[in-house]
Amino acid sequence: MTLLVLGLTIFFAMHLLPSFVPLHDSLKSRLGANGYRGLFSLISLAGMVLIVMGMGRAEFSPLYEPPAWGRHATSLLMLVAIYCLISKEVTTSLRMVTAHPMLWGVSAWAAGHLLANGDMASITLFGSFLAYSLFDMHSANRRGARPAGTALALKTDVLALAAAAAICVGLMFFHELFTGVQLIS
Repeated sequence: MTLLVLGLTIFFAMHLLPSFVPLHDSLKSRLGANGYRGLFSLISLAGMVLIVMGMGRAEFSPLYEPPAWGRHATSLLMLVAIYCLISKEVTTSLRMVTAHPMLWGVSAWAAGHLLANGDMASITLFGSFLAYSLFDMHSANRRGARPAGTALALKTDVLALAAAAAICVGLMFFHELFTGVQLIS
């Protein structure tokens, strides 16, 4: 658990840095835009590596029994999550509603996995990502983030949903490959 917590701390410390505007701006001016991006990426990657290693080594300590319908809800929330992540890069109608499609995607991913997993390591991982994404949306809104979409993008929405569904199916088949947890037998 120590590696997992250390990785989460490093990862979120970097990702929360923009919330501390004076410190963020000071670092960016000292390092330059590319230097800041490089440092941000390197430290975030180190945090992510520690998270993956920590999750792989974490002892299974059950805290609650997930509901029987939890895995089904997770599948639906994963479709929402992937659609939101696609909407971060592609202009969909979701942009009319929120300035934070990626953070909503992370929230849906985390919430779904909390419904499917009741062990301490999973709660630590997914709970921290859920808390972070909700905090970051609030923080970004306080700094002036607003929805950017001005028109419905129905054709793009359909394509994004189709892509999200295809990615979801692929993730279900290959979930064990990158997490060690088999979803489809």
